[in-house]
Amino acid sequence: MAYKVLSLKWRPQSFKDIVGQEHITQTLINAFDQNRIAQGYIFTGPRGVGKTTTARILAMALNAEKGPSANFNPASEISLEIAEGRSLDVLEIDGASNRGIEEIRGIREQIKFAPIKGDYKVIIIDEVHMLTNQAFNALLRTLEEPPTHGKFIFATTDIHKVPATIISRCQRFDFNRLSIGVISDRLQYIINNENITIDPESIHIIAKKADGSMRDALSLLDQSISFCGNEIKYELLVKALGLIEQNLFFDFTSSLKNKNYSGMISLLSDFSEFGVPASEVLTGLLDHIRNLIYSGIDDGVKMLEMNKEHQERYAEEASGWDRRDLFRINQVLIDASAVIRRSEDPYLLLEMTLLKLCEMDQSIYIEQLLSNVNPDANNIPIEKKKPNLDEPDKNIPDQNNDGDKSSESTMNRKEDGSSSLNSEHQVSENKVEKDIEYIVREWPNILENINRIRPTVGSIVEDFIPTSFENNVIFLESTTSNSFNEKLMEMGTPIIEKEISERIDKNIKVRFENKHDKISKDDSSHQKNQEEVDSNDEKVFDRIVEVFDGEPIK
Repeated sequence: MAYKVLSLKWRPQSFKDIVGQEHITQTLINAFDQNRIAQGYIFTGPRGVGKTTTARILAMALNAEKGPSANFNPASEISLEIAEGRSLDVLEIDGASNRGIEEIRGIREQIKFAPIKGDYKVIIIDEVHMLTNQAFNALLRTLEEPPTHGKFIFATTDIHKVPATIISRCQRFDFNRLSIGVISDRLQYIINNENITIDPESIHIIAKKADGSMRDALSLLDQSISFCGNEIKYELLVKALGLIEQNLFFDFTSSLKNKNYSGMISLLSDFSEFGVPASEVLTGLLDHIRNLIYSGIDDGVKMLEMNKEHQERYAEEASGWDRRDLFRINQVLIDASAVIRRSEDPYLLLEMTLLKLCEMDQSIYIEQLLSNVNPDANNIPIEKKKPNLDEPDKNIPDQNNDGDKSSESTMNRKEDGSSSLNSEHQVSENKVEKDIEYIVREWPNILENINRIRPTVGSIVEDFIPTSFENNVIFLESTTSNSFNEKLMEMGTPIIEKEISERIDKNIKVRFENKHDKISKDDSSHQKNQEEVDSNDEKVFDRIVEVFDGEPIK
């Protein structure tokens, strides 16, 4: 006996055998129960989802032995004749091979004759979108008012090529692409009846590669059985179907994590050796990242349809990844997949995309950036630590020896243990005078350092000069009548204070004055301003401007 392929052997023979299209089968069953059968039907959808099979089952139901019924006997003589394509009452033609007006005229003549065995003369036209415009026009009148015993059933994968005048005269049913779960369940049912042993991961791979088509899934299963025999294992299935080995996908994420360019180039060479299109490689990488994301979620690994060994491997790999990084990688791959099929050199696009991913930095939260918290295990600082102004910087040369000696003299005590208060007061005044003189003399150098550290602050403070020094507060007066950016100066004040403090080896505060008003810059005034606005938003705003050296625009 000749071998019968699985897609024909397990072809549905009744409405209940059709899987994944319940919205269609239930509607047709109800139509028979209510005796509301239309004169024409058009089935549309992707390949291998059951359009032609449903058309044949509908023809069987129309010509059931005891009259039209959805609960017909598939084993009856007339049902077998329809299933085998030898019924005189059911004419099935291919629209691609019989697309001219003459063929349609022949159909119009045949449908006039009464059926021989059944109740209806049924015309099934597969790939109806291939008919010519003249053929469609010749069909219109008969389709709109067929004889009482005539029914039309059309099937097409390109409904947009069918004229609206034809569609409007039929009941349209849209067949869905079958889900992986539906295909997997049907495959498991068939495998059990065929006495085949297979692991769940292999079933999932076949169902996924079928891309929504049950016919393709059964063809792949046939191919797998031919290669592996009655025991299908994942390792053999990968070779049978020409799939990329799972280890290469783990090598991909390992190369990304370690920024291993040579390893990534070697991996790309391995991908090309499999001979699969670049788009399929990209799809495999997307699935791998998806599995890692699921594995990093509580109980998410249980959603992966694979054996326990692979689940454990994904869980271990996911523990070393930040989920935000995985999402960013996933988005880059998605962007590439949208254009790779139209690329003139798909593998070049794939190579550049993967090498680009090696340049990706680790994700950090905005809160970490603003608070200078270092998220990197390598302890790479985000910003240099501000020096303690209470401690003198050893790298700054002593440019005020006289002042330091005077300061030391204030600590000298008389031999009897009493302090020289008058001498101390005099030294302090001299120290203040020398400090302001020194600051004025060093002001150009201070401005140069500020411009180097924060140009936006330096461009404004250039219009100020130090005028006085009282109670550790230095007053800077504007040399122009132009107003200055208050917000920017508030954020730039710590830089100015730091530069001056390092010069005179003393903690100081800075206040700004212009020719019309004064802008205070001390702790109390800053606290008052903070109370007038949302403190959280204000801190975030200030820190962002500081980190990115921005300038608020008013």
